[in-house]
Parts: sequence; C-alpha cells; structure tokens
Amino acid sequence: MKTFVIALTAATIGTAAFAAMEDVDTDGDGVVSFTEMLAVYPTLTEEGFGAIDTNGDGVVDAEEMTAAEEAGLIPEA
Repeated sequence: MKTFVIALTAATIGTAAFAAMEDVDTDGDGVVSFTEMLAVYPTLTEEGFGAIDTNGDGVVDAEEMTAAEEAGLIPEA
C-alpha cells in the first residue's frame, strides 16, 4: 500500500507543472492563443509559442499542447 501511495504522489507531482487545456483556454473556443498561454506561462516567448504551434495557424489545439508537453516545450507554470 505504501508503494502505491508513493507512486501516485510522484505521478501527481510530475504532471502538476502543466495546466489543463481548459484552464489555459479561457475563452472556451477549443484553442489557446499566445495571450492565453502568457497568462499561465509568463516566461513563454513568441518564438516558443511558434514551436508549440506546429501547424502555424496562430493558435494551439489540444493535440499540439500534448505534443509540446511531451517534448518539454512548455515552461513550468
């Protein structure tokens, strides 16, 4: 039982650095603008946002957000 609690705690701490998509998408349109990202990740640069926005449409969708988190492109919140 102790091992389970420790593993669960470690997993929770490991994912706490990233905000949930719905927390970043403040206007609820299903995508995240650079301005919305800055509110949660104030150290993010336009260049960094461009690296996350892989299709270059000016917004980040859930798939791009997940890929960026996995690639370590999103700074800690």
